[in-house]
Amino acid sequence: MRFVSTNIIYRCSYLLVLRGTNQKTMKKGEKPLTILLCDDDATFRTLVRTYLESETECTLIEAGREEEIQAALDRGGIDLILMDVLMPDKSGTEWLMEIVAMRLAPVVLLTGYGNEELAVQSLHEGAIDYIPKEHLTKDRLHGTITAALETWKRMETDWARDRMYEELEAKNKELERFTYTISHDLNSPLLTLQGFVSILRSDIEQNERDNVERDLTYIEQAVTKLKNLLDDILQLSRIGRMVNPPEDVALCEIAEEAQAQTAEQLKTSGVEIAVVEDCPTVHVDRMRIVEMLVALITNSITFRGEQPHPKIEIGYRVDGEETVFFVRDNGMGIDISQHERVFDLFSKLDSNSEGTGAGLAIVKRIIEVHRGRIWIESELGKGCTVCFTLPLSED
Repeated sequence: MRFVSTNIIYRCSYLLVLRGTNQKTMKKGEKPLTILLCDDDATFRTLVRTYLESETECTLIEAGREEEIQAALDRGGIDLILMDVLMPDKSGTEWLMEIVAMRLAPVVLLTGYGNEELAVQSLHEGAIDYIPKEHLTKDRLHGTITAALETWKRMETDWARDRMYEELEAKNKELERFTYTISHDLNSPLLTLQGFVSILRSDIEQNERDNVERDLTYIEQAVTKLKNLLDDILQLSRIGRMVNPPEDVALCEIAEEAQAQTAEQLKTSGVEIAVVEDCPTVHVDRMRIVEMLVALITNSITFRGEQPHPKIEIGYRVDGEETVFFVRDNGMGIDISQHERVFDLFSKLDSNSEGTGAGLAIVKRIIEVHRGRIWIESELGKGCTVCFTLPLSED
């Protein structure tokens, strides 16, 4: 694991700080640290608080029970955690594994006599360091906290670099798929043009006028298809570069604008649309999100099937701490095996449908530019819900 190897490497930097310095954890006037102290012994918590208050401006959150610890972690904003190895409800090592998995904050374990082996093992599971309680002093506490924060900062830098490499690798793979798709899909109309130009030449030589008109019709269709493909490729390429300044706007307001732009299609197809009121405010490129919703509404209209009362609903739900927006219809639905494929460039589940099949690829790109996620919730014959996330307004 990357976490373990980084922790062991930076253990040396901790030792240098601890052995040779008597630093204050922070200087007066700096932003106070928020430290979570997890120990069921109130007397020991008082000792730690006294040590910290003597030289440190910090906010100390004390927790002695499982529900208190969980509540503090849920609130967030914690810079460092001091965790007793032996907690009554849930052991410190169990808490450690959860905290490490979510990368919430650096953890320094507090151990009693005879728990050194357990504490050392915890270093391999992600703890930054440990302090035996019987050896706890003011200087050691402050030195350990200073070293732990510095180690955590370096580890965050490593994670950011790793994440950048992973994103770069994903983009390279996406570029490979994009290049293959373009070469494949552009080749089809070009071959059609090439074939019918040859046929046209032969029909002209033989003075087959009716055939000439037919040949020209096929050529025009191939040219139109090629132009549409090129237009969609150009639109997709521009999404990441030509972005308007983001603004705070309620999603229902954007949805109403998209509804106005598709009003004629909705009326002609007999599709009823409903937009949930009081949607959350998002911080987005308004024009791009309108464009995205227009594409999703159009897609729902196109694949409404034989539904006698076709409907589209634009709304949102709250999943835990995440706000999820959706465009839901009661149309044909999509088989679960196709949920990922529909977002591929030029992917068409129905080869006879209108368009190039780039619509959902463009929608996905718009969402990704806004650092959001998009996915399908659907079954064949049971309608389709396109779910997505967007950055919410800080206000």
